[in-house]
Amino acid sequence: MRQALAEATAALDHHRVSYALIGGLAASYRSQPRFTKDIDFLIKVPQIVLPPLLEDLQRRGFQLDTLATIGEWTEHHMATLSYHGIRIDWLKPLIPAYLHVLERATVEPWLDHSLRIASAEGLIILKLVAFRSQDQVDIENLVAANSHQLDLDWIKAEWQTIAGLDDPRMLRLLELVGQSKPTA
Repeated sequence: MRQALAEATAALDHHRVSYALIGGLAASYRSQPRFTKDIDFLIKVPQIVLPPLLEDLQRRGFQLDTLATIGEWTEHHMATLSYHGIRIDWLKPLIPAYLHVLERATVEPWLDHSLRIASAEGLIILKLVAFRSQDQVDIENLVAANSHQLDLDWIKAEWQTIAGLDDPRMLRLLELVGQSKPTA
């Protein structure tokens, strides 16, 4: 997994592709470690850069069908690659909130190199949208680990571009944030 992450981010950086690590690895970085079997990225790549990027990834040991991957990216706005059996998922930031998550990502140290990781707030937005059981656990962990510095106003503003503040997912987040604040 470590090598897959290093090779993927090296290729993305080399081609000046805007990306953010998201998903389980990013949630582990921003809160507490947890098991994950894949690597997830939010990626904004110009169409003209995609073929040389994919060729570079193949040279680095990624398994993919270039034409199928381009078709998947163009038509479905996501793509799946593999690196020695490790799944790498790409997601295109189609909605404004996802683009803002990408823009808000920060460069962070990771083992022997650095990479762009979505902020805790950005991860919460992505996980509120998906809201599977593991996403809900990740949200709880992200709130617990970042409650003292969480920009709840930013989360609310971005969420309102997707759903209302009375959405059950947002109400659950607000409940968690209320529970995580120290009592006087």
